[in-house]
Amino acid sequence: MPQQPSVGRLVHYVSYGTPGGEYGKDCRAAVITEVSPESKGEGREVVGLAVLNPEDMFFNRGCEHHEAEGDDKGGTPGGGALNHPGGTWHWPERTG
Repeated sequence: MPQQPSVGRLVHYVSYGTPGGEYGKDCRAAVITEVSPESKGEGREVVGLAVLNPEDMFFNRGCEHHEAEGDDKGGTPGGGALNHPGGTWHWPERTG
C-alpha cells in the first residue's frame, strides 16, 4: 500500500534554485502542515509544507507530489533533486 500524506509527516521539498546559480536545485526537509481536500480520491497529492532551509524557513501551500520514475524513464537513480521538478515534494529516498 502506498504511503499517504498526513499532517506532521516528514518529506522532501525540491527547491527551484536561483536564476543566477548562487543556489542549486536541492532537496530540503519539510513537514506537512495540511493535506488539501483536492488530494482525496483524485490520485493527486497536494499538501501545505513548512520547508526548512539552512538559512531560514518558509511555508508553501498547494505543493504537488512527484515521485521519480527511475532510470528506465530517464531519471538518475539516487539523484535526489535531479529526479524531481522544482516546487514539488516527494517521500525521502531510502538509505543504507
